[in-house]
Amino acid sequence: MVRHRITAAALFAALLIVPFVVAAAPAGLAYDSVTKISMKGDASSQQPGDFNTDFATAAAVQMPEQGAGGGFFAKLNQAMSMGKSMQQMMQSGFAERRYVGGSKERTDNLSTQTATIVDCAARTITRLDLRRKTYKTESMDQAASSGGEAGEPGSRMNDNGTRIAITVANSALGSRQIGGQNTSGYRSDMTITETSSSGDSQTQKGNMVAYYSSYANPSLTCSRGPAIPQGGMAMMGNFAQLMRALSGSGLDRRVTISQSGPPLPLGKVAMFSAVTFTGGQGAGMTFATERGNIRSISDNDPVFSIPTDFTQERS
Repeated sequence: MVRHRITAAALFAALLIVPFVVAAAPAGLAYDSVTKISMKGDASSQQPGDFNTDFATAAAVQMPEQGAGGGFFAKLNQAMSMGKSMQQMMQSGFAERRYVGGSKERTDNLSTQTATIVDCAARTITRLDLRRKTYKTESMDQAASSGGEAGEPGSRMNDNGTRIAITVANSALGSRQIGGQNTSGYRSDMTITETSSSGDSQTQKGNMVAYYSSYANPSLTCSRGPAIPQGGMAMMGNFAQLMRALSGSGLDRRVTISQSGPPLPLGKVAMFSAVTFTGGQGAGMTFATERGNIRSISDNDPVFSIPTDFTQERS
């Protein structure tokens, strides 16, 4: 496996891809999550911890504010502070809050103190800076027409001819209570094959351990359809692509999933999941996600609105 240097901006971009999947949302749901990244080990060695403790630890790590001003030494100090915070986050994890109700979704990144609100009915994406109390709203259609990432699922601009086939061999791990929820556990050995429109293909091996709750995984009926990251983002891009594919199983014509053994309860919220992508020597990168504080929410909840004391950013 080729080792890549991971930047803070790249890491946040990859992790923020995951929530934008294509599926129906029969009911609103909110939950908190912590995602941890390990450069060694495998998914089967990962186990759920005490969620409240893990979430508080991850949320306590704050990324420095990205200021536009300052001279060389100010920029240097900011970079050093950013590197230190990134190291802490790699150890403690990335804390997020997610809310989905009807055609709306909000995702809060606690370490950067930012939030994104997607409204599929209004076709808008609003980004909140919680520190500065500012916001910026853009149209999905405007972003799509300018070559951005917004667009309807399966639109031509998002379909470059690439197809992904995922083969999964599952075994049951039994039931377990996680975060106050009864769950069913599975181990999955996976082969992910990506084939381009020209016929070139590449294959990635991986394994996953996941414990699924009885809650349906609520997702939006629209999607930004982000492109898969390349280069240093490849491993994180694979993780994001896999999570989107599993969450929206059968709803994206570019992805096919075949399973053997007991079928995974795809479309259900996993209270814990750990995914490892392995390299040629058996080393790999593991992404482990814990979820907690799961609760119902409606589409008219104030969390989907811009706070009255926030100021709109000027272009």
